[in-house]
Amino acid sequence: MTNDMNQYLDFISATRLLAGQGFNKLDIQCILDLTGPQMQNGRPLWPADQIERLAARAYWLGEREVAVSLPAAA
Repeated sequence: MTNDMNQYLDFISATRLLAGQGFNKLDIQCILDLTGPQMQNGRPLWPADQIERLAARAYWLGEREVAVSLPAAA
């Protein structure tokens, strides 16, 4: 994790999240390629907010959003 408030996902977590929303392997690869990993502590991690934003455009999700971010503190 970095100092900003964004949550990051490793490859397995991002893949499971997207597969659970109905994305196929090619869709998942495309989303991960477009959001691009950021190296943190020698590990590729994907910003959850960017995955959410791109995945939410899938027509079959309708009004639902793909949410993985932690809720903001009150």
